[in-house]
Amino acid sequence: MRKKVRAVFQSILSLDASPKKIAFAFALGAFIAFFPIIGTHTALAFGLAWAFRVNPMVTLSGSFVNNPWTIAPIFFGSYYLGVFIMGGDRKEINVRFRDLDWHTVMEIIKNLGVPYVVGGLVAGVVAAFTSYFIVLRMVTLYRRRTAFPPAE
Repeated sequence: MRKKVRAVFQSILSLDASPKKIAFAFALGAFIAFFPIIGTHTALAFGLAWAFRVNPMVTLSGSFVNNPWTIAPIFFGSYYLGVFIMGGDRKEINVRFRDLDWHTVMEIIKNLGVPYVVGGLVAGVVAAFTSYFIVLRMVTLYRRRTAFPPAE
């Protein structure tokens, strides 16, 4: 697994694109990883990569920040961040399926959905901003090191 991840990073670092464009593509993917609608990340990665004219595989790689190991922390972290930002309290919802009506669904969306969306968007912006500078630095250092190998 480690070798595969290393190979992916090495292929990203050595792409024929500017370091800023590579970093932007990855940051776009990192933002997508926090997008609140689960199941849309791959389509969003390809669509936004096309819209911004960046490498779709780099954008997709950035979106893999959200994966089976990180989905729970991302979900709950986004929700609690949204609750914090909105200044509310964490709500518990105890509803049986047969008791669902329009009013109950709207309460669930208001108490769970809105904080999750707000927190996810804020966390996505932070992740994108942070990952942009990290990847930019990595690409720059990698290219500097491979362009001028150390003398032995």
